[in-house]
Parts: sequence; structure tokens; C-alpha cells
Amino acid sequence: MKRFYTLLIMAALFAVADVYAQVSVTGATPKAEATFTDKVKTEQVKVDYQSSDAQRKAERMALRKERNTIEVNAGITGSLTNFNSKWQTVNGTTNSITGIANFLFTHNYKKGVFNIDNKITGKLGVTNKAEEWTKSQDEWFISTAPAYKMTDQWNFGAIASLRSQFANGVNGKYQRVSRFFAPAYLNVSVGFTYVSPKPKFPIKINLAPISMSATYVTSQSVKNQFFFDKFGFEFAEANTATDAHQPLTDAQRKTPYAYGLSYADGSSRYEGGSSVQIDFDRTFGAKQIFRYRTTFYSFYGWVNEITQQTGENKKLNLEHIAPTVRWEHTIDIKATKYFSTQFYFQMYYNKAQCQSIQTQIVLGVGLSYTFKNK
Repeated sequence: MKRFYTLLIMAALFAVADVYAQVSVTGATPKAEATFTDKVKTEQVKVDYQSSDAQRKAERMALRKERNTIEVNAGITGSLTNFNSKWQTVNGTTNSITGIANFLFTHNYKKGVFNIDNKITGKLGVTNKAEEWTKSQDEWFISTAPAYKMTDQWNFGAIASLRSQFANGVNGKYQRVSRFFAPAYLNVSVGFTYVSPKPKFPIKINLAPISMSATYVTSQSVKNQFFFDKFGFEFAEANTATDAHQPLTDAQRKTPYAYGLSYADGSSRYEGGSSVQIDFDRTFGAKQIFRYRTTFYSFYGWVNEITQQTGENKKLNLEHIAPTVRWEHTIDIKATKYFSTQFYFQMYYNKAQCQSIQTQIVLGVGLSYTFKNK
């Protein structure tokens, strides 16, 4: 009987020990899990948010730099300038040793199959001759060329450019023959462009079967001067009957006298036709100290007024039916980061402006600085 009581007491003790252990473990587990889960979850959300914001910002900056290519060049040079007699007569410039300020801005944007090239240039040279300030070089130029990529080598798009000068110009007789936007030239063309895939031969050839060329002469004083040289009496009195002057005849009204404009044209003249443009720009050498740029542009007008009344007969007027050609060459040699030499040559032919070929040569040495984002 004593043995039975002893076994019963031992069984009761083991049962109480098991219950106590199960209750203790079960009560402690939920509290530890709740504290650990809340802490880890809060820290994880904060780290993900900061990483995502920085990554998006870096991606936007990289994408912007990849799509945009920018170049800015500015310089001041002393130069030896030489113009032929025809250039001096038409544009009012002189041969001289002078100072010239140059500015160049180019921007290219690419996104998928679309790209656009923008360009702004400015040149202004002044000299003091015979105690009078005159300009030796003067021009500003703006162009934009949006294009759609058809194949690896061919694009379809348009080119629009506007060109004029900053200051007044006089010829050898000190007669005012140019001012701001007098003259000014606007060219717009639509066509196809071949782009060379070879980096060592970066040539672009634009063939535009549809083009428009416009000439503007907005200065009344410039028009008066050219009109007087052509007809021998003042423009302001040209259409007024007086004892000294008679009203203009129909032939006089249609005769070009100011950069291809006639009295009937007013201050602007538009012509349709076709054009060709060739661009080449390459830098040579490991240190890129030698750069050659050239642009050839030719426009042939085939939509214009080709007949004029002369007495009772009509005859063909071939005065404007001739191509306009403008060919520029620029050679830059950078001796140091801020010191460079530039050689510039231009050949220009515009029969409406002058019957002969005009040429310009500029050799300059001076300070120059170039910024590129790539």
C-alpha cells in the first residue's frame, strides 16, 4: 500500500511540472514576435523610399545628358581682313587690321528616331580708319533642323535659317547700304539628309526638292540709296508727278534695285525652288587642337516672275534665274586652352545682289574658350 501512495505522488509531481512548462513558453512567445516584427518593418520602408528617390534623380540626369549635346565657343581675335572690290561695293566693308568678336552655339537633341540640330553664330568686327569707325565683318545666323530618322544613314526633315547683320554698313562712297534686317535672308527647305556613318568622315548632305528663299529690306534709307543709284532720283518722290520727276513706269516698278527687290515688291521678296546643303565638321589630333568646318549651300529658284511688260511685247526676264551659292570654310587651331588661331574664307554668289563672285578672307589670332557638356 505504501508503494502505491509513493507512485501516485510521483505521478502528480510530473503532471504539475509539464503544465507549468507549457504555460510559461506559450505566454512568452507572442510578446517577443510582436516587438521584433514592428521594428524590422518600419526600418525597411524608410530605406526603400530614400533609395528609389536618389535612383530616379540620377536616371533623369543621365538621360538628359545622353539626349542633349551642347557646345559654346566665344572668342576675341585680332585679324587681317581682305575683301575684293565687289564685296566692298555690295556690303560696305574695307580692308583693314581689326578686332573681331566671334560666338558659336550648337545644340543637338535626340530622342528615339527624332533629332533636332540648332545653331547660332555671330561675328562683328570693327576698325578705325581715317578717324572713323567702320565695320569690317558683321553677321548673325540662326538655324534649326528637325529630322526624322528613316534608316541608319537617311533622315527626312526640314532646315530653316535666318541671316542678317548687327550694325550699319557703308560702301566706299560712305553711302549707307546695309542696316539691321536690311538685308535679311530667310531660307526654308524640306527634303532628305544623308548622314555618314563613319566618324572620321562626318559629312551631311541635304537634298531639298522643295525650298523657299526670302529677302527682306526693312530700312527705308537703304532702299532710298539703292533706288537713287539705279534711277537717279529720290525714292520718296518716285511716284509723285512734278516738274523734275515723273511717275514710275511699269518697267521701273518691276526692276530690281535693292538686293533683288523692286519697287513693286515693297520690303520683301519670296521665291520658291530647290536647294542643296553640305556640312562637314571634324576635329583632328589626339588633343583635338585642329578643327575644320565647312558649309556649302546652293539655292536655285524656279518659281518667280519671269516675264515683264516692255512696251507691247513680253519677254523673258533672266535676272533672277541663277543659283545662289554660299561656301564657308573655317579652320581653328588651339595652341592652348585659351589661345587660338582662326582662318575663315567665304565665297558668295547672288546674282540679284551682285553680278560677280564675292570673296572674304579673315585671319585672326587671339583669345578663345570652348565649353562642351560631353
